[in-house]
Amino acid sequence: MSRGADEEFPTPDPGREPNRLLLRAVCTVVLAAALAAWNYEFLLRLRPLLWPPTDPLSRWVGFVLLQAGAYLLLPAVVGSFAADRLYARYVADESD
Repeated sequence: MSRGADEEFPTPDPGREPNRLLLRAVCTVVLAAALAAWNYEFLLRLRPLLWPPTDPLSRWVGFVLLQAGAYLLLPAVVGSFAADRLYARYVADESD
């Protein structure tokens, strides 16, 4: 290979640090558990609507996806953001 080809394709990044990923997972689980605990009675009333599937199926799938986004995706996004801030503030500074 020529030298120009090496500059065009840089060495790939090996990925995030395992400690950062672990902190992201912990923050996500904590936020999801807090959200579920906060809305516990609502979730109990919601359960019959989630299972078994009801007609029309497309409305049921949309409802399930909306609930999954609210109780899984949202804590994952916020938990990852919070974990990155915590990692940058408390862990990354110690290793420098």
